[in-house]
Amino acid sequence: MKKLLIINPNSSEEMTRDIRSTVAYAVDSEFSIEVVRMTGSPHVLESFSDYTEAGAQVIAYLRGLKGQGSFPYDGVLLACMGDPCLYAVKEASPVPVIGIAEAGISMALLAGYKFSILASSAKAMPMMESMVMSYGLTDRMASVETFALPIDAFMEDPEVLRSGIRRTADIAVSRGADVLLLGCAGMTMLSDELDTLTNIPIIDPIKAGVEQLKAMLRGGFSVSRGGLYA
Repeated sequence: MKKLLIINPNSSEEMTRDIRSTVAYAVDSEFSIEVVRMTGSPHVLESFSDYTEAGAQVIAYLRGLKGQGSFPYDGVLLACMGDPCLYAVKEASPVPVIGIAEAGISMALLAGYKFSILASSAKAMPMMESMVMSYGLTDRMASVETFALPIDAFMEDPEVLRSGIRRTADIAVSRGADVLLLGCAGMTMLSDELDTLTNIPIIDPIKAGVEQLKAMLRGGFSVSRGGLYA
């Protein structure tokens, strides 16, 4: 059996619980899944400073696992839509690491022509735009739409998330999106409802990440240790 580690790089117990609930379907005779949070990180990640603090926690956690001898997992999923410090995390891990943003965007490219990211805070708009640009995929992104609310607003009231997705999805479609991508791991609380919220596909990057990590391990694909991740 292959062992997957899902790291929620923030310290939110509620978000970690929701992630664990979403991925429960993926546990089978071939894969086990453990979900952990970084207790020393900010409660939610809404700035580059938050990303850096959380990334340092994740790297220290992986180094601690490596220091115990044989690394206990076969693959790692970094469960934050900002892919915080992802390149450094890939350097630090002896096994394949996938970020949910790179996984979600990759799935969106297979599902349609142009995608929009539905995010929470106003700050998320330039942060997501910067991330997509760094992945060289700006031409495939229709827009980043936000609720202009902090993440805690929808974590405390799922109806805020439902209404926010419906509203921003309509705007994204008007701007050319034919696939939508949830812009925060915490939005996975509505993963089972997504088909009811809009008329076009909405991708939960948590599920996209789990499935792509499984595929990578099944296929025997590895992360390059030459070049960027050397």
